[in-house]
Amino acid sequence: MSEINQQAKSAHHAQLRFVALVLVIGLSRHLPLSHPEWSNFSPVLALFLLSGAHLRGFWSWSTPLCAILVTDLIINPSYGVSLLEPFMLITVLSYLLVFLVGKKISGTRSLARLVGGGILGALLFHFLTCGFAWCINPAYAKSFNGLIQALTIGQPGFPPAYLFLRNTMVSTIIFTAVLGWIALRLKEPVSPTTGKASTASTS
Repeated sequence: MSEINQQAKSAHHAQLRFVALVLVIGLSRHLPLSHPEWSNFSPVLALFLLSGAHLRGFWSWSTPLCAILVTDLIINPSYGVSLLEPFMLITVLSYLLVFLVGKKISGTRSLARLVGGGILGALLFHFLTCGFAWCINPAYAKSFNGLIQALTIGQPGFPPAYLFLRNTMVSTIIFTAVLGWIALRLKEPVSPTTGKASTASTS
């Protein structure tokens, strides 16, 4: 009976985590609609990184991914963007790569290493998304100078790409440091598949 109760409690916690993720991600991704200067200031990359570093099993990657897809379905019409357009797909791929960065530092007890992983994840996200924009956007010359433009000042008439990088980097560092510190204070990450504490290896 206690095992059944534990499984029910674990499922309930997973549902609460999912709802919390949807609310937090949705709020952060809705900010640019009224405050363009806050574009890309979001906990999303930190959540994917820390999910990879501290969680185990199917829910470790599927929960943040499903939260992203749900918020996309709600928010994308405000931007006039389709969920399945190529740029959205490369964005999701970037999130999963950040998750894999978290996997590479799984079990670390170093907050500095977590933050370093967040910085690497933010750079990966920026280079992949801006590099993809350079590939498909005819406004960019298909040359080295065009690539540098895509990575720095972006397309004329739109906010500069370095603004997105700044917001991505600052928000990822802040959220990784705060949430990572909390995770390290808890010491033993909890597996979302079993609800039991698992022992993390010391790096």
